[in-house]
Order: sequence, then structure tokens, then C-alpha cells
Amino acid sequence: MTFSRFLRVASSVSKRLTTRYGRRNPTFVSEAKYSVASAVKGVNADFRVGDEVSGFAVKEIQDVPELHLTAIRLQHVATGADYMHIAREDSNNVFCVGLRTTPMDSTGVPHILEHTVLCGSNSYPCRDPFFKMLNRSLSTFMNAMTGSDYTIYPFSTQHPKDFYNLMSVYLDAVFKPNLSELDFFQEGWRLEHEDVNDQSSPIVFKGVVFNEMKGVFADSQRLFMQKLQNGLLPSHTYGVVSGGDPLSIPSLTWQQLKDFHAYHYHPSNARFYTYGDLPLAEHLRFINDKYLQEFSKINPGTEVPDEPTWSEPRSDHIVCGLDPMGASDAQSSIAVSYKLASITDPFETFVLQILGELLMGGPNAPFYKSLLEQQLGSSFSPSAGFDSHTRNTTFTMGLQGVRCEDTEKIREIIEETYDKVIEEGFPKERIEAVLHSIELAIKHQTSSFGLGLVMSLTPLWNLDGDPVEALKINKNLEKFKECIQQNPKFLQEKVKQYFKNNSHKYTLTMAPQEGYEKELQEKEIELLKSKIESLTEEDHKRIWEIGNTLTKKQEEEEDISCLPTLKVSDINRNIIPTPVTNISLSGGVPVQICHQPTNGITYFSAVLNTHNIPDHLHSLVPLLCGVLTRMGAGDLDFRQLDQEIELSTGGLHAATHLVKHPIDVAQYEQGILLSSHCLDNNLTRMLDLWTLILNHIRLNDLQRFGTLVKMIATDQVNSLVYSGHRYAMTAASSSTSYVAALSEQWSGLTNIRQMREFSELEDPGEVLEKLQELAQLLLNREQMRVSVNMSPDNHDGAVKTFENFLDNLAGDPSPESSLINFTESYTPHTLRTHHVFPFPVNFASKSYVGVPYAHSDSGALRVLSRLMFRFLHREIREKGGAYGGGAAYSPGGKFSFYSYRDPNSTQTLSTFDAAVEWVLSGGFCERDVEEAKLGVFQAVDAPVAPAAKGKRLFLSHVSEDLFADHRRQILDTTPQDLVRVARNYLRDASIEGACLIGPENEKIEQDPFWQTARN
Repeated sequence: MTFSRFLRVASSVSKRLTTRYGRRNPTFVSEAKYSVASAVKGVNADFRVGDEVSGFAVKEIQDVPELHLTAIRLQHVATGADYMHIAREDSNNVFCVGLRTTPMDSTGVPHILEHTVLCGSNSYPCRDPFFKMLNRSLSTFMNAMTGSDYTIYPFSTQHPKDFYNLMSVYLDAVFKPNLSELDFFQEGWRLEHEDVNDQSSPIVFKGVVFNEMKGVFADSQRLFMQKLQNGLLPSHTYGVVSGGDPLSIPSLTWQQLKDFHAYHYHPSNARFYTYGDLPLAEHLRFINDKYLQEFSKINPGTEVPDEPTWSEPRSDHIVCGLDPMGASDAQSSIAVSYKLASITDPFETFVLQILGELLMGGPNAPFYKSLLEQQLGSSFSPSAGFDSHTRNTTFTMGLQGVRCEDTEKIREIIEETYDKVIEEGFPKERIEAVLHSIELAIKHQTSSFGLGLVMSLTPLWNLDGDPVEALKINKNLEKFKECIQQNPKFLQEKVKQYFKNNSHKYTLTMAPQEGYEKELQEKEIELLKSKIESLTEEDHKRIWEIGNTLTKKQEEEEDISCLPTLKVSDINRNIIPTPVTNISLSGGVPVQICHQPTNGITYFSAVLNTHNIPDHLHSLVPLLCGVLTRMGAGDLDFRQLDQEIELSTGGLHAATHLVKHPIDVAQYEQGILLSSHCLDNNLTRMLDLWTLILNHIRLNDLQRFGTLVKMIATDQVNSLVYSGHRYAMTAASSSTSYVAALSEQWSGLTNIRQMREFSELEDPGEVLEKLQELAQLLLNREQMRVSVNMSPDNHDGAVKTFENFLDNLAGDPSPESSLINFTESYTPHTLRTHHVFPFPVNFASKSYVGVPYAHSDSGALRVLSRLMFRFLHREIREKGGAYGGGAAYSPGGKFSFYSYRDPNSTQTLSTFDAAVEWVLSGGFCERDVEEAKLGVFQAVDAPVAPAAKGKRLFLSHVSEDLFADHRRQILDTTPQDLVRVARNYLRDASIEGACLIGPENEKIEQDPFWQTARN
């Protein structure tokens, strides 16, 4: 649920895409850790309000018992820098420095600056120390992000030495960056010959951020969201594109970048955040003595004023490109957005978050009923809902997948829906469900709590709101309950105040236009032409020289000994095993029990094996997962079922499950994974709901089914432009093994196409009949196995409850193993496919067959993928201008190369091959191998929340002994091992898969070894 930005983001690192641009490659980042405990003891004894410690004055100390933490606010005396420390018994410590960055144009200056400061600094003058630290650290998170009015630099790590290593690199980058002109050209934009080695080749635009933002706005919904914010809050920094408009980015100069840094990246404009169990006093000493004591206070002048309230509503219309995956007659979007209360009013924001959830969260919400169920659009637009990222909070009601002729009707229905809510209010059960979700979210433990906290608090804190007050959820919750009790129409009056009587309302519509992409391309060509026409002979000469100088710099072997690093010897060779107990219930259902400090919550998972499902139903497994808990069951229709789920659980979920055996190359497991959690005292209610769904799912409501199919299809299509590299890797590997082919069918482009076809059916009755057949075969305990994580004191009662649950399910437990042999009918083969989409950038991948998890070469392949990052980053990002690229190896799965938002295609595919040759020719050294191992261990030893303990064994069949052996394989990998596995599994591979997702490509079109698929 999205009832609260704080709870939403503290539970899992923010996924909202409205205004945030990240620095790091789109690779696989391990989560941070949280272990429940009371607030760190001794904080109140060591610090008192009024004390001055290492140049910082202690301003406030507050215990927040509901979150098991103590918050300390400080201010740096000399500079005025703000500081907040969250003391908590959590070994995964977090640091973040944030700056209020308020651009007044769309050149992308804060975004380009975020990239450029990380390219070298006073103490760390080597090229791109940020990316180099990825392999010299055991961080659990490293990134940098730009929002509409802030830029943040967060990291987390479990290692104290690593914490100070990373903090030193981050602080030096922020406050003492080199900001060289060459780094500006590389990261921002430049004019350069298309072939840097050929002076006669045409001059083109290049630059990492320039290409990134072209990829960002290839998504019409992202364009819509950006224009919506610009239109609703136009008077100041929210009226521009902080990430950069590709047609405006080439207006930015190097001097403007440096000037922006001088005022915005000053301690007087900074907010420092630390979290965890490391001592605060040492943090303060380090930050003051090494950095802040060199600065004095200034007035940065970065305040963001309230948006002046309009006297009457406004509206606008924009155009976008046609979506080849969308319904041909329904590709318009509409949104009605409102300026609301100030973000600095914590209670009003809390109320509006709850109100937003009540208005549109789930099938019982008024707007869900009035808009989605009437199939006026395929889904809510990504901009829909309450948003608290800006000085004035906002609420948007919007639809995508709309027919042009329905936009006026939708406007009217939105107004009518508000009228109905004002008259009738919200059912008591709906309000209780939202409040229950808040209670559960407070108790739910994630492995990224400290990181999520700073992500959620930054927008408020950045605009001078009180972050400590925002942590007091119980205080706001009790006040809300009092308001509801004293005034039963409290929420109705808020709806009237903020939506019915609000003149600051902005309506935006968007429709596709034939030739949109061509028009954009022509505008870029015209801009380029104007730039080139203004060049003097001296300018041409300088462009050629800069291109060559930058290329030489990128090729240089650097001395990076200035960078701090951990050593492989810092990694413990031994593991702390997670004990689990295996029992059999209800006549043979295997149940794994893991006792953990779960803070009064029980976590349930179950795998239902699908290997007996007939071929004609196989492709429908993902669809069944998507609708399983959303169609109704037994005597509960879908609205009633959703209400019960919200009142007693944290949600019931189903997903596809597909893993290879860790030892036997011929075996794998396929199925669906059920998961949910609840307060211990709601366990019976939660399992009763699962019983109802598994025994009596209601797959007979055609209208409800059609609504869900359209929503699922829309969500999947929207994900393509952001996760194109993952889809490319899945498609590339699909020809290399049966499991990879099934993965493509269940979660790749194949599934997106199938869902699009289903969403366009006038009568989906035949599909629904097949789902009924699939459910009858699958939803029972015959091939079920269960996992439960719970507190030990809840064991006896929980086991009895689970036995009753299993006893009430259909079918008899099967003694057969859940692991099955590969089908002999599938023959791995080489396949190269270009999937054509109207994107201005590409997503490229090559894939090769790996080895089982326990294979002696598994560890070496994992180190190899990390080792290649050094080469691939230089060639694909620094030279090629792509947002990112790399290699990834999943033990037991595939070895894949990938690029992300890449202006190149065949050049990148050749770079993948060159990376293999680089390894075979010995282009790396012993230090590179050590750093690759450190990089691998960021994921291998990533902290695990109590809810996820024991899941490696349950989901992947990897025992603690196998895991320990795999770690030792990684630690013991030699340079000779890397050369050998690169030769055996990559260069000499008899089978490979390749995929390119992107625009038309004449060269590939004419290549007989490639297939082209148009969508």
C-alpha cells in the first residue's frame, strides 16, 4: 500500500520514478540490513542538548520507541550544516550527504553535476573513483541521486573501516571535486566526431546524461509525469526538468556547472545523515576535522517558495509517440492534479497520505470503481496518487490507455466521484484497513531500513521540515484517530477543501502523434546543425583534439593507490549458519521452520509445483499469479476479499518460481510462489483467506478479469523502457537452455506480448476457461512445500494453525520430489534477435550457458563477471556514452553481458567479445582479481532480514554447506581460473544467445545471422 511515503520507502528503497535520476549502473544492488532491537544504549548519556562536540552543537534528542531508535539533531556551528543521526542497533550503517539543488532551467545542471563530482576529487584524483570504489568496498548500497530540488549521496555498509573509507571518498567528491572540463564533456554533453579516430566522420552529440535523458523520455508516461509537475508548479524550480531536457542540455556550459557547484555544494546548504550502531562522536570528528572546518557560513540562496495559488484552474495538451505494445485506439492519457498542503506540515501530510490511499488504493476505492472498473483506461497513470516530493504536496488522479473521445467524460466522472465521497464518506472498514497497514508496516522488518529512512525523509528535511517529527508515526496516528472520532466527517471535509474547492487544479491530456519520434529526431538534428554552423575553424580543431584527449584519458592505466580499499582478508571465510527445522504436516507436506526475531509477525511462503501442468496451459501460469488473489474466492467477491486481505495481512502475493538444481545439471524446479505475512494474532485469518483462494477461487467474473488483464499488461509495457537490459538478458539466454526458455515465456518479452494480446480481446472467456482448468490442477497441496519464519515463542500455536490450514486444502501430498528432469524435447541453440521498438537508445545483451551452483567453476564465473566490469565500464559508458553496461552471472544460471540506454548497437555487441579477449590476453592484474572478489561479496554476504532467513535453502535448495563451499570457491579463485573459465564457457562456447532491443538497425537487418522481431 502507498498510504505513507515514510512507511512506503522505509520498507523498501524508493521506487518512485517521478524526479529521481541515479548515478550507478542498473546492475544488481544488494540490500541493506536491519535487525530489530531497542535504541542504542548510552546515546542519551553521551550527548546532551546544548553540548558542542567536534564543532557540532546538539540541538535535539528524541527517542522513537515504535521504530526502536533514537534521533539526534545537531548543527555545525561554523557553517550551519544540518546533521541528523539515527542511533539503532543495526550493524548496517548508513551515511548520506544531501544538498538542496534548485535549477532554474532544463539544462540538467544538478544531474550532470551529480555525475561529474564523482569523476575525481582533491584527495582522490583518479578517474571516476565512485565506480572504482564499487570493487574496493563491501558496501550494501552505493549511489547518488538527483531529485527536483535535491541531490543526495547515500551509501551503506556493515564494515566499520569500509564506512570511513566510503565517507571520505563521498565527502571529498561533494566538497572538493576536480570538476574538470573533460569530465563535464564525458558525463554531460559534447560535440565529437562519430568515429573519434576519423576526422572526416560527422560531428554528433555525445554524453552520458544526454543519452540517459533521451532514454528517460522515450517513455511517454515519464514525459507525462514531468510535464504534469512542470504545469502544476510552474513558478520556480519545479517548472523545469532537473534531470535535463535532451534539447536543452547542450546549452549548459562548463562554467555554469562550476558556478552551480559553488553555492549549492557548500556545507551551509548541506544535510548530513548517519544511521546505525557506530559511535556518533567519531562521525562528527571525522566530518569536521577533515572537511567542514575549512569552510565558513554562507547564504546559498536556495530556498524554494510556496507555489502561488491560482485563482482558476488551468489545462494543457501534449503529444507523444505511438506505443507499439499498446492498444491502437486507446493510447491517450489524462490527469487532474491539485496543489495541496505544505510538505512541512507533518500531520496534514499524514492525513493526505491516508486520504490518497482511501481514494484510489484497491478495488474498494472510489476512483478504482468509477474509472478502472468502467474500463475507461487500462490503468492508473504512474503519476496518480499523493506525492510529497515538492514544497507543496500534490494529488493526481489520472488514467493511461484512454480513448481520445473519453477524456471529457473522465473529467466529469472525477468530479462526480469527489461529490459522492463528500456526500457518503468512506466505509469504516476501509479506514481500519489503512490503519492496520500502518501498524503492520511499523513492525515489518526490512533489510534496508536505514537507507529507506533517509530516502523518505529527504524531501521534507531538504525543505526545512522537521524530520524527527515525521518519525513519530504513533503521535500522528493517535491524532488522526481523535480527529475521526470527534468529527465523523473529518475526511469528507478534507476532500471538499483540497479537491472540490481547490482552484489550483491542473488538467493535462496527452495523445500519440504519428511521426513524433521523427520530429524529435529532426529537432535534435536542427540543434546539432545550428551548433556546427556556428563553429569556427579553431572550434573544429578543438573538437578533434578534445575527442582524442578524452579517448586517451579513458585508455590510460591509472594509479588508483590513492583510493582506500578493503582487502579480501577482511572477509570472514566462515559463515554463521541459519538453523532451520524441517517437519512434515498433514500427511506429508514438507514444512521448513526458521525461528527469527520477527517482531510479532509470521511470514509464510509456499511453492506449488507446476511440472504436471499440460503444455497448452504453461504460458498462463504468470497470468494466474497476477489474478490469483484479486478475483474473489468462496462467498467473497473481489472487493470483499481485498477488504479482508487489507484488514488482516500485509498482502497476499503470487509469483512464478523457476530454479535449477544446485548440484544436478539435469534437474530444475518450476512452480508458483505464494507469500504473505501478518501479525501473529492474525495468522488464522490469513491462512483462512489462502484456504478460500486455493479451494474456491472465483474465476468467473469476465469484467473483473478484463480490468485486471489490462492493468497487468499496462504495467508490463511500462516496465520495458526502465528494465530493457533485463528483458534483453532474458531474451538473449532463451535459446541456451530449457529453463531459460521457460523464463522468457513467463517473464520476458514473450509474456508481455501475450498479455497485450489478452488485453485486446473483446471476449476473454476462452482464456478464463483455461485459467479455471489450470487452477483446478495446480491449487492444491499435492505438490506443495511450505516455509514459515516466526518468533520461537509462537512456534507451538503456529504449527497447529498451519496443520489445520493444510488439512483443509484439496489433494493428497505427493511423495515425489519437487525437482524434475529437463525435457529431452528441447535442444539448446544459438539465436540472435533484434526486437524493434521506437526507442532512441538500445539495450543489448549476449548470454552463455553457466554451470550448477555447486560446480567447481561457479565461483570463478562469478568473479569473472565482476572482473569484466572494469573493461566494460570504460568501453560502454566512458567511451560509448551509454548509461551503463556490464556482465552478470547467476550461479546455476546464465552468464550475460548487457548495456543500458546505449546509443550504440553492434559496437557494444563487439565490445562484449572484446571483454573476453581482454581477459584471455591477461589484461588484468592480481589487484583487479582481489577487487572483483570484494565486489562479488557485496551480494554474497548481503545482510538478510529475519523474514528472509533460510529462504536460500527453501527457494534454491542451497544448503548452508553448499553456500559455505561456494564462498570458498570465490575466495580461492586465481587469475588462471579466470582465464580458463573465460575460454571454456565464453570464447569456446558452442551456443550463445544475443538480443538487441531498440530502434530500426539497417546493419543488423542485413545480417543473415540475426532475426528481426517488430512489435
